[in-house]
Amino acid sequence: MSTYLDYFKTYLSPKLQEIDLFLKTHEKSDIDPIEVENLLDITRSEIDQIMRLHELDYISKHSFFIIMCNGSSDICQLFSREISRKMPNAYSPLDISYIYQIPYNHVLEATEKARIDAITTDNLNELFSYIIL
Repeated sequence: MSTYLDYFKTYLSPKLQEIDLFLKTHEKSDIDPIEVENLLDITRSEIDQIMRLHELDYISKHSFFIIMCNGSSDICQLFSREISRKMPNAYSPLDISYIYQIPYNHVLEATEKARIDAITTDNLNELFSYIIL
């Protein structure tokens, strides 16, 4: 029996950690589009299209986030939904349902089973462990 936590730990968390580490350690002022392709799982043509739309001449750490917010990959869409919720200190079950694309009733059931009153980054993994895929 697989849980959302398994999915999160297998795909989402490593990808987010890879992006975070890259941005923390990248020292050049501009970022190679090939690196962006690999990090965000989007094509070069999609990157170019986003850059044209937002009038970006090169990719900096700042414009990386613009590309990430507008990209079509799962990780980009997750990030965009998270940003749209303004990254609160505590999330509602509706926030979690929207951000992670989990049916709302599954999130509600998981909060009840886990006895979580306020969903935070500290207890998100626990919540995910109660969501069966």
